[in-house]
Amino acid sequence: MACFALFIIVFGTIGYTIEGQVEDIPTPNIEGYVFFSEEALPQNPVGLFVSADTSITWDRDDIFLVIANESKKDQCDGIRANGGAFLQSGSGSQTCQYGDSGYETTSIDGSTGAQWHVVSGDYYTGIGTKSGTLPAGTELNIEYEVKLSASFPMYLFSFLFGIGGLALSRMK
Repeated sequence: MACFALFIIVFGTIGYTIEGQVEDIPTPNIEGYVFFSEEALPQNPVGLFVSADTSITWDRDDIFLVIANESKKDQCDGIRANGGAFLQSGSGSQTCQYGDSGYETTSIDGSTGAQWHVVSGDYYTGIGTKSGTLPAGTELNIEYEVKLSASFPMYLFSFLFGIGGLALSRMK
């Protein structure tokens, strides 16, 4: 048991990295609104024991990227379905546009990318422009990297498990 606990501690410290791409983000030409991928980012169902940090990069400098929860995505999809009609009436609202503070994270630099600590739940990647529109059919490549490592409770559990294993081995 002690060896298993040591293995978990070492492997948790080194970590494991998952890489992937975000697919199917539309690039329509409605000015200024955020558009989301239909595919959710990978979740962290064992967040108590495993820490997951995501880095997202993209290959264009004329867009910004956001990560939002499912309810924010649904709100923005509803605005997009209406063509932004109820927000364009001079209200000055930034809902689902650049400057909206309702996103989990926002980044404007694709080479530096966005950093996000993964939590459980459905979260989506979205894109938008600060001004102007994206040309129709514009290709966008978004790549992500998720670094998995042990969290503090996992280290504590492994330490206690290892101590228990050593104690049992001394009793024999």
